[in-house]
Amino acid sequence: MYSETETKEANAKLETLLNKDKTKWMNDMHDLIDKLKNIRELSSCQVNMLSYRQRLLDKVTELKIMIYKRNTVWDRHFKTKYREYSLNYDLKLNRDERKDFINADMGPFKLQIKLLETHIDFYKDCIKTLDNMGFAIRNRIRLEDDE
Repeated sequence: MYSETETKEANAKLETLLNKDKTKWMNDMHDLIDKLKNIRELSSCQVNMLSYRQRLLDKVTELKIMIYKRNTVWDRHFKTKYREYSLNYDLKLNRDERKDFINADMGPFKLQIKLLETHIDFYKDCIKTLDNMGFAIRNRIRLEDDE
């Protein structure tokens, strides 16, 4: 059964975990960008860039699976709540009102899904940065070759 208190606690833990992960990746990206300045570190920069890119793609997949699982749970709870508001509620609610009540009741659970979606967007932005970094490395090598 859906528990708002447990969900709020889980949200706090999830948010803390995602923030730590975001900070780690931001630091890794900044370190990689700093390495671009030194021509001698470009090869390790390239290797790290490709490695980070693959890890981020794996993390995007993991989070998408988590979202799918949470959406399945959401659908099950939505069905239960819809039935509850249809049969056991004191006031007669129309379909839209039932959905609004359910969304209000299940807001903390929906927040989990939104947190995961936002983190996926962060990962995708990191991947774009890494892709652009590949072009920057290539251009940096060309500049060195021209000199």
